[in-house]
Amino acid sequence: MGEIDLIFYVPPIVFSSVALAFLLLWHMKITPAWQWSAGFAQTAAGFFISTFLPEPYSAAFVSGLIFIGAAYCYGSGLLVHFNAPTLRIPRVLFAAAYSVVLAYIVFVEQSLVQQLFLTDVGFALLLGIAVWIVTRRVSRPIDIALVVTSWIVVLDCVIRAIFFTFFTSSSDDFGDFATSLYNLEVSISTITICMFFPFTALAASASAAIERHRAAAETDELTGLLNRRGFKQTLERDFNPGDLSGSLIVCDIDHFKRINDSFGHAVGDTVIAGLAEEIRGLVAGRGSAARYGGEEFIAFLPNAPLQEAAALAELLRVSFANRDWHQEELNRKVTMSCGVSAVRDGETTLDGAIDRADCALYAAKSAGRNQVMAEITRAAADLKIGDYLPALTQSINMTRSGAAA
Repeated sequence: MGEIDLIFYVPPIVFSSVALAFLLLWHMKITPAWQWSAGFAQTAAGFFISTFLPEPYSAAFVSGLIFIGAAYCYGSGLLVHFNAPTLRIPRVLFAAAYSVVLAYIVFVEQSLVQQLFLTDVGFALLLGIAVWIVTRRVSRPIDIALVVTSWIVVLDCVIRAIFFTFFTSSSDDFGDFATSLYNLEVSISTITICMFFPFTALAASASAAIERHRAAAETDELTGLLNRRGFKQTLERDFNPGDLSGSLIVCDIDHFKRINDSFGHAVGDTVIAGLAEEIRGLVAGRGSAARYGGEEFIAFLPNAPLQEAAALAELLRVSFANRDWHQEELNRKVTMSCGVSAVRDGETTLDGAIDRADCALYAAKSAGRNQVMAEITRAAADLKIGDYLPALTQSINMTRSGAAA
């Protein structure tokens, strides 16, 4: 067996190994897209059948179907990975139309050159549609690498289709495919420049799984906000020690135990989720918010003065108090109390500000609940919450309108 003969065995072996790796990742729920495994398995089968199946016409037709199936699966894997619309129906219709044309070219025209051109162009178009859609969604370096290598695969197919159709005198006999220059070129390009594609797909899938695991560990399942750990990790990632400045809001639901005892924990969870929704809408774009435990929430507003944070907390209090709970079979008003504090000069963590906000929250509850209290400072003595409310209300309404749009 010569060195050239060995080249033809490399793509099926490599792609079979990658397909098995993706199958294991999918079985372990590390990647949600089984289509990656199916795509690489079909590619391996396509290389094997087109080169080693003894009956040339059947080999050409079956391998053509398998390669277009691989392109469909690769595209699906990309779309799922980037949470893009799958466009299943138009892509299936494209594959079906390709299959009809393929059957005509193989069994009626009996043209190897046309079949190779059709397969390369069909593969490039079907995969290229998905790559084009996800290109606008990339942000992480590994995802950029995945999209770039995907475009390389598409470009490789287009260049090969044009070159071997219009610039060479290739045999049109299906029986000559196994020993053709085309088969040698596609095998070499696959195990060189196109080999980056399966491994960047593996790396991107593994990286996404790590990020999903981290997000799950740092996110509160009920509300979708950060949990205590996630809040701390976010601050550590976003701010260097000594760079902390801004204000803090701590709030919790008034008489929450009574809600649980009177209406059940399911209704209590709904109330907690409702407050989280209010907090998310008001704090969005301004800072970070978390469910700190039970019915207690915390929000950090970088660079915000105490007065602005207090005004924002007041808007939150009013909005939550006016929320209608009748659909949740809760026939009573639900209120909340807030404590507000500011990070002081020289503080490198939020611990002191959290303690002061907790004290202010306790004072709000002791004063009758359903109100906002700020820590006692010189700035707090001159608090004029009303000066901040109109601008904050307009900003929040614009943010919500944009989100709704």
